[in-house]
Amino acid sequence: MTALRIGMVGYAFMGAAHSQAWRTVGHFFDLPYEIEMTALCGRSEPQLQAAAARLGWASTETDWRALVARDDIDVIDVAT
Repeated sequence: MTALRIGMVGYAFMGAAHSQAWRTVGHFFDLPYEIEMTALCGRSEPQLQAAAARLGWASTETDWRALVARDDIDVIDVAT
């Protein structure tokens, strides 16, 4: 199965809701992809690191431009 690598901007309330959706979308829909929660982006490094660990993201970025420029991201979810 092909991976769909997700990058997301935002980690507060909507970021948590979208993270839950990405984690569980395969339980509700027959997807042709395996979802990979690749990178979470936010401005505040300490809170970002804590959110990434709590929500299940593999890595972080503090600049949205760096997130968009990454070649290991297929979809950007803006949850702000």
